[in-house]
Amino acid sequence: MKHLALFLLVPVLGLGVSGCVAHSTGSTEVGVRTIKWSLTGKKGVEERVYPAGSTYFFAPFINDWHTFDTRLQNLEMTAEPGRGDRAGRDDLLFKTIDGNDISLDVIISYRIVPEKAPMILQQVATSDEALRECIVRTVARSKPRDIFGELDTEEFYTAQKRAEKAEQVARELNTIFEPYGIVVERVGTRDYRFNPAYQAAIEEKKVADQEAERLKAETNAKEEEYNTLVQKAEAEIEKIKVQADGGYERAVIEADAYYEQQQQLAEAI
Repeated sequence: MKHLALFLLVPVLGLGVSGCVAHSTGSTEVGVRTIKWSLTGKKGVEERVYPAGSTYFFAPFINDWHTFDTRLQNLEMTAEPGRGDRAGRDDLLFKTIDGNDISLDVIISYRIVPEKAPMILQQVATSDEALRECIVRTVARSKPRDIFGELDTEEFYTAQKRAEKAEQVARELNTIFEPYGIVVERVGTRDYRFNPAYQAAIEEKKVADQEAERLKAETNAKEEEYNTLVQKAEAEIEKIKVQADGGYERAVIEADAYYEQQQQLAEAI
């Protein structure tokens, strides 16, 4: 029976080898081969990574072929219809630390580590689409909510605060994605929106704050003008006082001189 099986298998193998199929990688892709059956070699996913922009020939049926794109990819989650990864609304909805509802547009820029493509195929996903949907998107819709939710309502108006949280999100995502062979290069934010009624209240408060600042500036200007006038008046008073003191001193000197003169004249008489 063994000889019979070998006798039947040899022609099949010969047909497979003679009819090798071409497998190619794009300019930004790496390939991974899976050996489904082998007489002497090891079966399973090869640890070898097949470089980009090449063509390879393998026997059909006993080999599988997968490719992964290594270029930088953007996962955009936005409220704008027809843009990003979803046709409808796809922005992140959460609450600020002080309890207000907010939605935020987020862009995750990521890439895979080419050397980890065999591991990705074995343990993570069999395609770019599956990797994006099942791993990147799932985590990217969860972790940023927690981190951006640490900001209060007023801090969301500060671009520097949002940028600091975006950097923190990137660090946290890289910690999570590192075992999956994924690297997050950047996390960006676009528009953010509060509840319409609360947004209107915030805008009214901002207008009131601006008016208060304007009145405060006018009051400060009046105070400065008053202080300037007081300083000028004090300087004028000091000038008049100096002049009066000088006149008094001259009068005393002249009187003393006249008295001395008259005394001498009286003594002479």
